[in-house]
Amino acid sequence: MNRIILLGGGGHAKVLIDLIKTAGHYEIAGILDKQLKIGSEVAGIPVLGNDDFLPELYSKGIKNACIAVGSIKDNSKRRELFERVKQIGFNIPYLVHPSAIVSGNSRISEGVQIMPGAIIQTDSLIGRNTIINTGVIIEHDCKIGKHIHVCPGAVVSGGSIIGDNAFIGAGATVINGIKIGSDAVIAAGAVVINNVPDGAKVIGIPAK
Repeated sequence: MNRIILLGGGGHAKVLIDLIKTAGHYEIAGILDKQLKIGSEVAGIPVLGNDDFLPELYSKGIKNACIAVGSIKDNSKRRELFERVKQIGFNIPYLVHPSAIVSGNSRISEGVQIMPGAIIQTDSLIGRNTIINTGVIIEHDCKIGKHIHVCPGAVVSGGSIIGDNAFIGAGATVINGIKIGSDAVIAAGAVVINNVPDGAKVIGIPAK
C-alpha cells in the first residue's frame, strides 16, 4: 500500500486519519507538526517531527503527502504548505470519504479533501487543495477554485463560481449562479443572493 505523510496534527488531521483509514487506499506513515512532541500520537498515528523533515521522508520513498491543517477564514497556511510540498516533489492525492457522493462527470483536482456525507453534482469542478467538508452540497455546474474551505453543511447551488482562497462558513447557502470573489469570506449561516467582490466579508440573511 502507498504510504502518505500528514502535515498537521489538529482536529482536521483526526478527520483525515479516519477518512484515509476508512477508504483504505493509503498507509499513514506519520504526522509532521512543530507544535507536537516527537513520539506522541494523534489518533494512533505517530508524530515524526516538523516540516523540515519532509525532504528526508521523500528521499526514503514516501512520495505522497496530505495537507492536514484546517482553516478558519484564512487559507494561506494551507496554500503555503501545498506549494512547499509540491516543490519538493510530493504527490498530493485527492481524498474522498466512501460515504461522499461525487458525480463521475465532475472534476476533482489534486489535494482536494471531500469529507463524509458531502455531495458533488454533475459537471462541477473542484480546484486544488480545497476542502469540501462534512455534509456540504455542491450542485451541478459549479466552479470551486483553489485553496478554498467550504465548511460543514454549506450549500452551493447550481452554476455558482467561488474564487481562489475563499472561505464559506458552516451552514452558509449560496443561491444559483452567484459569483464569490477570490479571498472572500462568507460567514456561517449567511445566505448569499448577490455576487460578492474579491476580498469582501459578508454576513447575515441576506448576506451583506
